[in-house]
Amino acid sequence: MLVTNLYATALMLIGLGYAFASDIPVPTPKPIQAKVLPAKQVTIPSIPNSCQTDLKALGVTFKPMSPVSDPSGCSIENPVEVRALGPNITLTPAALLDCPTAVKVAAFMRDDLQKITITTLGSTIASITQDSAYVCRTRHGSAKLSEHAFGRALDIASFTLSDKRIILVETPPESEPKNKLFLDAIRTKACGPFTTVLGPGSDPDHAHHFHFDLAPRKGKAFCQ
Repeated sequence: MLVTNLYATALMLIGLGYAFASDIPVPTPKPIQAKVLPAKQVTIPSIPNSCQTDLKALGVTFKPMSPVSDPSGCSIENPVEVRALGPNITLTPAALLDCPTAVKVAAFMRDDLQKITITTLGSTIASITQDSAYVCRTRHGSAKLSEHAFGRALDIASFTLSDKRIILVETPPESEPKNKLFLDAIRTKACGPFTTVLGPGSDPDHAHHFHFDLAPRKGKAFCQ
């Protein structure tokens, strides 16, 4: 009888223990926080544009532009909008050109044109008026794209000198021999730095401007 009572009492105590245990609040486990590492700052090295560096060295005032691409085939991979061809040579209106062409034109202005102007006219170039730079079009009378369609050509209509004289690119009258000497010297000197040089007398299309371009050629430059 005593054993039975003891057994019953033990069972009763075990039951009470479970009851008390179930009444004890159990804290909700906190979620495991992942360790967030600070993001690394990845620096992508910029590739210097050597052509634009050359323009800066020449004192050219320019603005890099987005690549040009037209369904007809016209394109410029590295275009720049040029507003001045050197520290003292304004270009009006601004011209959209292929960067290497802009370098070639600016170098010609610095190394050759200013010397020609001083020698023949006793002054310097202050500004240049251009007729055409990038234009998506074909050559006159041909289905082939013009060099203007690639930004590799510049047409010059007139030169304004530091003494305010304006020299138009056209066949000058006999009363202006110095102007003729000036324009002839430019045409001669440009043949070589540029692969195509056209101007007054070459054909009716170029009667009132110089056309300079950098058309790829296997042989000598084409100059008229």
